[in-house]
Amino acid sequence: MASVFLLRCKAEPRSQGDAFADTDEPAQIVARSFLARPTARVPRGAVWHIGNTSEMKGGAVFFALGREVIVKAHEFDNRLREFREIEQSQAPFTVGVYDPETQVAGILVRPNVSMNAKEVAAKIAILLEEPGIARRNNRQIVVDFIPDPTGFIAALETAHRITRFEFEFTPPNPPGDNKYIRQPLKNFAERAGAEEGKVSVRGYALNKNELADLTRDIAAAGDNATATIQSKEKGSLERRSLNINPLREPVDAGFHEETGDAILRATQEGFKSLKNKDENG
Repeated sequence: MASVFLLRCKAEPRSQGDAFADTDEPAQIVARSFLARPTARVPRGAVWHIGNTSEMKGGAVFFALGREVIVKAHEFDNRLREFREIEQSQAPFTVGVYDPETQVAGILVRPNVSMNAKEVAAKIAILLEEPGIARRNNRQIVVDFIPDPTGFIAALETAHRITRFEFEFTPPNPPGDNKYIRQPLKNFAERAGAEEGKVSVRGYALNKNELADLTRDIAAAGDNATATIQSKEKGSLERRSLNINPLREPVDAGFHEETGDAILRATQEGFKSLKNKDENG
């Protein structure tokens, strides 16, 4: 079965304010940037495009994402009775849906286009900056893949002890941040004019349940966390990172519904299951 990986697409405030900047909502800045169908040359020289965009019911945006490549092909000229090598232009692409309600995009996994979530996130960030909508609002586009926290949380819950835990945060943007820890930190970052921050806590044996719950929130935001753990009583300390594997959600783009609807539903279900892990078992 096909699957999508999830990206958190944010329009974050720039550190220096602009009294004359537009004041569009971050989710709409990202949506309008998709709808602009941008083209950009990314690192290593490849040209990438966002195209085929359309607004779906409820405000979601369907889009196609792909790149231009030149490949060498062989052909036989019957008139001259000769073989020859020619260059052909190809444009492998995949499709996705951006959900402004959660500011999450689901990208259909396809070979040669979207196998590496981290690289795709970086390319989409470059593309969404291209129309200039974020700059006119004194914001910058940040796209991060949402990691699968399963292995990281399992390491926390089964560790003999956890001695250090660190996580990243940025100013307010996506909804649903932990209101007791991350949201106050984000509000402080915004008041201080910070673009990002990091929190580190240490102790002989940190509370596993508290850290596991916080990890789900960190993953949903597309941020990273690291932990120093001792797996066994007499084992050595080791450092683990959250941002290893992207979260994937199965998608059934069958004959009974449009591909965009299937991707949107999978994206919403994947994000909901991450945020409500305890409720869903």
